[in-house]
Amino acid sequence: MSAVIFPAQPEQILKGLSKLWTSVGKEEKQQGRPTVLRACAMTLIVATDDSDTGFAASQTIADLMREHAGRGIVVTVSPSAARSLEARVLAQCWKPFGKAQQICSEQIEILARPDSWPTVDATLTGLTVADLPVIFWCRHKGILSEGATAEDRAGLEAVMDLATKVVVDLKGIEANHAMELLARWRGQRRVLADLEWTRLTAWREPLAHVFDNPERGTKFSAFHTVEIEHTDERLPLGALYLAGWLSSPRRAKVAFLKAEGYAPGIHRVRLVSEAETIVFERNSSECATLRSTNGRERKYPLSEPGLTALMTEELSLMGTDSAFDAAFVRAQELDVKS
Repeated sequence: MSAVIFPAQPEQILKGLSKLWTSVGKEEKQQGRPTVLRACAMTLIVATDDSDTGFAASQTIADLMREHAGRGIVVTVSPSAARSLEARVLAQCWKPFGKAQQICSEQIEILARPDSWPTVDATLTGLTVADLPVIFWCRHKGILSEGATAEDRAGLEAVMDLATKVVVDLKGIEANHAMELLARWRGQRRVLADLEWTRLTAWREPLAHVFDNPERGTKFSAFHTVEIEHTDERLPLGALYLAGWLSSPRRAKVAFLKAEGYAPGIHRVRLVSEAETIVFERNSSECATLRSTNGRERKYPLSEPGLTALMTEELSLMGTDSAFDAAFVRAQELDVKS
């Protein structure tokens, strides 16, 4: 079942959801199947300005709901919207392996004109599920850009006020502007995550594992210099995050270098101590090698993770990420000097 709801008022949308679940339940009974299990552990709000009117965001939510069931709300801001604000409701259902009963999560899709964005929080307030976490994922590039108006940014922060956790994706945004945005939001005491930090997991995990062995001869504290090589013309935000994470414990010296490489972003990490040098370097767009002057070498996969994988990782951590917080504080210092 799917029907356009206009005007998109919370009470009308919730009434549409009620009719949806009644219809799904009747259909199951008529076909002699077990009744559906309605699953909801959170509200996930996604704001997007993608030209596909929210299709990609809706597909990502459908994938996420298999592990993190909840009420998904996609707000698509588009100048091509025929009305100021309209909505439709639908159910995302699946069967766990070996089970006959379907598990279903509900989804609300809202299409808004740009001039409706600053007040969309009033509609969203009535749609969050009471007493459950609210995650807001902003993939609206226009509102995150330097060209966003003060009114649009106020609308963004009004939606952020509804959230337990805010997830942004600052990939491709100039590093200084990204750091300014994050600093302002951190000053408002928000629980923040940036998917550009999450993308660094493939770099961070191998480096962290190097020092997991308590019997290791050269401890992490002995590495006094961190070098980050990147292929972008300007310093990418990911390189700044990674340098902040590696240098924050002991305020190690940091150098950023431009290099030719196999993919955009980080190309090589080099940790230097008096006794040992460790290098983690891309060999292709999908592989990297970690080697040490002590003779050890190991290869790791290093392909670009999809949005579903990135969001699954972030949804597994509802509270603050202390590693990200420490890396960001140090990155602010490095950004001033870079």
